[in-house]
Amino acid sequence: MHIFYLTMQILYDEFQECCNNLIYYPGRNTARLEGIRLYQQDVRMLPQYVYLIPDAGLPGGYDHIQGQSLILAKGVPVETLAQKNAVLAVEDDVSPTTLFTKAQDIFDKYLRWDRTIHQALNSQSPLDDMLTASLDIFHNPIFIHDPNFFILACPRTVPGMSVWTKDPRSGMDIAPLSLIHDFRADLEYLHTLNTTGPSLYSAELRGYPILYINLWNEGKYEGRICVDELESPIRPGHYQTLQYLSEVILSALQNKNLYRLGMGNDLIQFFREYLDGNVQDESRVINCLSFLNWNRYDHYLCLRLEPDQPDVQLHSSAATLSYIETQIQDSYAFLHQNGITVVVNLTHSGAKAPDVLRSLAMLLREELLKMGASSQIGDFFQLPQGYQQAKTVLELGRRSHSMHWYYRFEDYLLEFLLQKGGEVFSPELLCSAKLLALRQYDRENHADLYHTLKVFLEQERNVLQTAKLLFIHRSTLFYRLERIQKIADVNLDDAKERLVLRISFYIMEYFDEAGENAQV
Repeated sequence: MHIFYLTMQILYDEFQECCNNLIYYPGRNTARLEGIRLYQQDVRMLPQYVYLIPDAGLPGGYDHIQGQSLILAKGVPVETLAQKNAVLAVEDDVSPTTLFTKAQDIFDKYLRWDRTIHQALNSQSPLDDMLTASLDIFHNPIFIHDPNFFILACPRTVPGMSVWTKDPRSGMDIAPLSLIHDFRADLEYLHTLNTTGPSLYSAELRGYPILYINLWNEGKYEGRICVDELESPIRPGHYQTLQYLSEVILSALQNKNLYRLGMGNDLIQFFREYLDGNVQDESRVINCLSFLNWNRYDHYLCLRLEPDQPDVQLHSSAATLSYIETQIQDSYAFLHQNGITVVVNLTHSGAKAPDVLRSLAMLLREELLKMGASSQIGDFFQLPQGYQQAKTVLELGRRSHSMHWYYRFEDYLLEFLLQKGGEVFSPELLCSAKLLALRQYDRENHADLYHTLKVFLEQERNVLQTAKLLFIHRSTLFYRLERIQKIADVNLDDAKERLVLRISFYIMEYFDEAGENAQV
């Protein structure tokens, strides 16, 4: 986790807001300060603190103070201490208590800012929240755009700024086309596309300077943070704070692309509507794919996670969603209808579906969740069907009382077909009439032909193995098979008829276990 440390430059910038007469010697100006201490001659000085020296006279002089960060009250000899230290001297008639309080307030301000931007990483609109928290740092409007000039976050606008237009395809704000053309024809702007670290874009094109930093993620240009100098002068300390802000944002890019951070609730809302079948505008789907850098015909997997007990309310957090996305590359996880839905791009991640499922095993056990997994989908436009598969197999898996933590749709395909068929016909109307006749004969004559046929088919008509499992002689088995063919009029040499009989056995067992015993 990043931690923000102040420099003497930032303290100097902040003190200018309340003090008119300041003398500043930056020294090494390293980012190492985390608080202020009152100088005491007999107490060892530490490099992570700035020390306030309130009095002019120090017993033994000042030679023992070296390599420190100092705030000097009026009257303390500046030149002597500035030779070997970083010094901020206040020449106004301000009490040491007031100076100490001011410095402490500055440290508190930046500590709150640091905490807020880190907390924002787990919010629904992280970029907006981070920039909102940064307004009090830069005292100017700040925004982020992606490589295509889509505005990913801009919590505040002021007169003089560019007026964004609405992109009809995505509904997102974007820089005006005329401005984009101006930038792309400007030699200074083209040079800025290769810079690293904070830089200042001159006022020549826009009429005001812009402090900016490019966001480079593993060598790829992901966008830019811009601070427009419209309300307050850009100060040297802003370069450090902008650098730090970009590092926090880039840390989030390890698991999420910048567009997703910018969309926040919009992307979540899209997926919820899309998977529920409420997106009719094809351009919205195509636009989402474009920004996610996914392709329509990539291979996808849809997962549905819900509490182990259906009546238990899900208490999941952003940390859980982040964990899922960390475990599964190129995935998107979000809360939906008291559960978690995950969309995985198998093509981009290069992962196999079984590996994806196993990667969440520990989470399922620790969070007491069950998971349903769709079949592999070869068209993003079929993703809503994959979502229904994941929901359906989760229900079927629970009904089966399986001890597994996750269920794959292909493993429950027959159960699904039976469930759908049972919604239209009663079980006995789904079964082979020949098998039902055989079962009725057994009941009336206390015979065991029904079970004999079931074992014979399960053993792929292997006579020796069937006789062994039934504990009968082969001649007895042949006799029973003759009786079965005569009573039920079945042709056991017909592959299709054998398949219908096998399915019919499964139907009767399935509905018997579900408490819907077929009466014949």
